[in-house]
Formats: sequence, C-alpha cells, structure tokens
Amino acid sequence: MSQSLRIIVDHREPQQIKKRLLKLEMRVEEQQLDIADYIVSDQVACERKTGTDLTASLTDNRLFEQIDRLIETYEQPILILEDFPSAFDRTEWKKRKKHIYGALTYIFLRRQVPIVPTSRMSETAIVLNRIASWVQEDHDDPIIARKSPKSRDPRDNQLFFLQGLHKTGQKKAGILLDAYKSPINVMNAILDSKVLYTKTGNPKGIEGPLTQIEGFGPKYLIENQKLLKIQKKNS
Repeated sequence: MSQSLRIIVDHREPQQIKKRLLKLEMRVEEQQLDIADYIVSDQVACERKTGTDLTASLTDNRLFEQIDRLIETYEQPILILEDFPSAFDRTEWKKRKKHIYGALTYIFLRRQVPIVPTSRMSETAIVLNRIASWVQEDHDDPIIARKSPKSRDPRDNQLFFLQGLHKTGQKKAGILLDAYKSPINVMNAILDSKVLYTKTGNPKGIEGPLTQIEGFGPKYLIENQKLLKIQKKNS
C-alpha cells in the first residue's frame, strides 16, 4: 500500500530525503511551509532537526517558538532528531550538555511532543514513511498544510480554537462549527448533552443537542464535558 502514501515536504528540506521518499514509493508534494517540515495528515506534522540545528535554534531562541507553533497548529506534532551527536561538535556545547538535555526533556515531558531519533537522512525518510503508513492507511483524512496563526481568517481562528477539544482535528472542528455556527454554541451543545448508560453502567449513547450530528458518541462527550467543566470550575 506504500504507493498510496502521501506527504507534503517543505521545499527547503534536503533533496536526499525527498529522493528517498520517492524510492519508498510515496507521493511527495513540495510546498513552502509556514509550520513544520513534513505534513502527513491534517493532524500529524513533523519538525526535523539535526543536532547542529538543535543547538543553533537554542542559541537564537527559535526552538521553543517553533515547537509551540507546531503544537498550536497540529493535534499530533512530532520532532525528528537526526544525527543527535552533532549537537556536541562545537566545544561550547560539549560543556553545556545539561542545557541540551534539559531542552529535550522539556519538549517531550512538558510539551508532550514525541522525539524520534534517527542517525541519518535515509533513516529520517524511513521514519516519515512509517508515520504516514500508520496515519493514512485505512483512513481518508486530508493532508493540509496550515498557515502561520498570524494569517488565519476568523473562521480559521474558530476552527483552531475548537481543535483544542479532546480528539477534535480539523475535520471534526469543521463539522461542529458548521452545525452550531460558533465555538460558544459548540461548547453549550456539549455541556447540555447527556450520556446514556446501560443498567450495568456502560455508556450506550447520548441525548441532547449533540445528537443532531453524526460521529460524536459517548466517549467524545464524556471527555469533553470533563475538559470544559474543569476549565469552568477554575475560571
């Protein structure tokens, strides 16, 4: 099925990786991406950094800004860390290993972004191929290259806001916004709906405003009511 796998690649990424992706029979589309280096679905995007890229972005304070924009824009961001030992090529960083490992710890522990290590470009291509396989096979999610948050129109901002809900990618956010017209109406529909249970206590369905659209069941309602009620309580 690999010939059906697709990926959007930032045009500034190395040709060696693009050629390897083509050899893996992937459909490669080059674009100038505002956010991420590789996009494999509307929810999953990857930033690639070599060890030397990592230290350079730490030096000029770009690293955490890039990670935050990735998190804000895609439901599942991934950091591919290629040739990590090159981070210590320069003497100054050999003495600052604590800072490098501290930054990586913050990214995967606090920001909850998975870090996937590779040793060279060919391995990076294989990782991208495997991510695409897991995400795309048996699914029909579109691949969308999103713009920087600064360029979003009002509807984009509303969709972006709704994607903060549990298990809500761009597709589900669009369904919710089309059905309820505004984020506040979406939240009210979630809070005003009710989970129905069997006699043994298992969720069997829902009733209320959220029943007017398909694809939003008890688990979705439970998790998002929990999320919204916690936020309401803390406000």
